[in-house]
Amino acid sequence: MMRLGCLQIRISAAVLLVASLALHGVAFGQASFEGQIRGEVRDAAGGVVPGAKLAITDVSTSISSSTQTDSRGTYIFNGLRPATYVLRVEMAGFRPAESTNIVLGVSQYTTIDFTLQVSGVESSVTISEAPPVLDTGSAAIGTIVSGQYTRDIPLFGRSYFGLVFLSGGVTESAGSGSRDNYPSGTNFVSNGQRNATAEVRFDGSPISAPEQGEGGNSNVYYTPSVEVIQEFKVENNSFSAEYGNNGGTVINIMMRQGGNGFHGSGWYFGQRDTFNANDFFSNAAGQPKPPLVHDQYGGMISGPIKRNKTFFLFDFEKLRDIGSHQVVATVPTALQRAGDFSQTQTFDNDGNLAPVTIYNPRIVAEDGTRQPFPNNKIPENMIDPVAKKFLAFIPEPNVTGQTGTNYNNFRRNVQSSASQYQLDAKVDHQFNENNRGSIHIAT
Repeated sequence: MMRLGCLQIRISAAVLLVASLALHGVAFGQASFEGQIRGEVRDAAGGVVPGAKLAITDVSTSISSSTQTDSRGTYIFNGLRPATYVLRVEMAGFRPAESTNIVLGVSQYTTIDFTLQVSGVESSVTISEAPPVLDTGSAAIGTIVSGQYTRDIPLFGRSYFGLVFLSGGVTESAGSGSRDNYPSGTNFVSNGQRNATAEVRFDGSPISAPEQGEGGNSNVYYTPSVEVIQEFKVENNSFSAEYGNNGGTVINIMMRQGGNGFHGSGWYFGQRDTFNANDFFSNAAGQPKPPLVHDQYGGMISGPIKRNKTFFLFDFEKLRDIGSHQVVATVPTALQRAGDFSQTQTFDNDGNLAPVTIYNPRIVAEDGTRQPFPNNKIPENMIDPVAKKFLAFIPEPNVTGQTGTNYNNFRRNVQSSASQYQLDAKVDHQFNENNRGSIHIAT
C-alpha cells in the first residue's frame, strides 16, 4: 500500500491537520513509517509455486489485502501499517498455509517464506508460534519503542522523548539529562552528531523544523499525548532515500488507530507541594515552601464507525500547573532610600571593595570635574519627590545581602500558573482493498 499524498496545515498556530490517501502500486514511494513483507512460496521439493494467492489481514481491523506470487514464486506487500497481521497462502493442489501473530514495526521490512504441502487429509498448515520477524529488507539501524513503554513508564512530564535513550548510541546533551528542554524535543546526542538536530515524524509527516528556518537546531512543534502513540522508532544510521532533513537521527512516531473493538482509557497524574521539601536557599532565607500543584489528566476512546471499514480515535488531555519561581534581586537599603550612600561599596577593577562616590549633578567645574556630595549623602531637599513615591513600589530587603556590597538582599517565591489543553481526533477509512485514507486533527 503506497502513499499518494500527505498534507499538513497549521491553523492559527494551534491546530494541526494531517490528511493522507494511500493506494497500492510500485509507482509511488510509501510513507516513511510503513513496512513491507515479502517472501517466496515453494513446494516440498523446493520448486517455486507461481500464481499462489496470498491474503494479509490486520488483526485489529480485519482489513485484508491480497496478491499472488509471480513466475519466480515471490510475493510482496508494500505500505503495511505497523500492526499485528495474519498471512495466508492458498494454491490449488496444496494445503493452505497460514502464519499468525506477525508483529510488524515502524518502517520494518521483513521476509516470510512458505513451503506448501501437497493436499491430503489435513486441510491446512498454521504456523502460530513463530519467532519475532527480522528486518531483512532495510539497512537502517534503529530501535523500536512500543506504546506500552510510553504509557506505563512514569515519564518526566509525560514526554516520550526521555525514551530515546533506550536506543544505542543516544546520550544526553551536557547538563540536560533526559528532559525535553530547549530546543524542544531533540536536545540529545546520537552517534556523535550535534545535539538538537534530529528530525521527528508523526504518521510520516514531519512535525519538526529547523529553528526559525535557519537550518540549525530543530524544534518540535507538536507533541502527541503518550496515550495515542502506538510505537516509535529511533533511526540513527543507514537511512533510506526518503530521509535527509536532519543531522543524523530520525524519530518516527506511529499513532494508534481504532479497530473493530471499542477501547478506552483514562489517566490522572498529580503532584502537590505537601510531599516536597523546601529548597535549600529558600529554607536558609526563612522563605516558606513554594506552592506546587500539577494535574495532568485525560481520556481516550477508539473503535469502529463501520466495522471492517471506518474507525475513529479521540483523546483529550488537560495539564494544569501552579508553581513558583524564585526572584533574587538587589534593592535599596533603608540608608540608601534616605539618600545616605556612606556605607555603599562595590568591587573595583582589581576585585577589591571600594566605596561608591555620589556626585552632585548641579556642580561641575569648567574642566568637567564633578563635585561629590559630602560624606556621600544626598541632601533631603535634593531628592526628587517623584523618586520618593517610586521607591514605595520597590520592596525592602528581606534577607542579608552579600558582605560589603549588600548585593542580592531580596528573595521571594513568586507564584505562576499555566493551563494547557490537547486533543486528537482521527478517522481512518478503507475505501477498498487498494485505497485507504485518514484524517487527523490535533490542537
